[in-house]
Amino acid sequence: MRGEPMRSGAGHGRWKVSRLTGAALTAMLVASGAAAQQVDADASPLAPSAAEGRACFQPRPMPVCRSFWVTEFGIQWFISEPPGVHDKRQWLATWEVGWMRNRTADDAVGGSVFLAANDNAFRSGVRARYRRWTGGRTAVDLSPALIVFQADENMEVRAQLGAALQGGVTYHDWIGLTTQVEAASGGVRFLAGVRLGGYPGAVVGTALPLYAFWKEGLHDES
Repeated sequence: MRGEPMRSGAGHGRWKVSRLTGAALTAMLVASGAAAQQVDADASPLAPSAAEGRACFQPRPMPVCRSFWVTEFGIQWFISEPPGVHDKRQWLATWEVGWMRNRTADDAVGGSVFLAANDNAFRSGVRARYRRWTGGRTAVDLSPALIVFQADENMEVRAQLGAALQGGVTYHDWIGLTTQVEAASGGVRFLAGVRLGGYPGAVVGTALPLYAFWKEGLHDES
């Protein structure tokens, strides 16, 4: 299913992947800031037992957290051929922001928005998330996704649907391993990667785009 380009125009008026990535990341960073403010507002100076069931920034099972934010940054490598005839990049950087709620002390459900990009590819969409707390502050995730926007070979981003299924194992929600199968533009592909979550994911996911924009600005000035 294809839609109209997200931006139209003659000549060099195309909506480039880097610009759309920057706009989407800005929205994600605003969401992360709102998350941190909400957690600060929910924090209680009372005894730990009185603060059980609060909203957390760093994910934890019940009874510590009733709900928690998802702030993840990762790198995924293509196990099969990457998309696009001219795409030589074997990896994608990924950003994800969302919210999950612990149903019990053993599992949580929620959702997130995600963005995956390199300088030759782009995709973004929404993801449903299920987490099973396995003890020892480790967790197993299963997350089906609907891909909503993709870049074509001319680097125009269009509304073009796809699907993905991701599985992951996380330790302390600071670092984890992921595998993913996706049906996107160009066919079905398999990926594997690593990700950071919680505060590390938020910090690294924020710092890298800012550095890239700063470096691009220096290049434009020279």
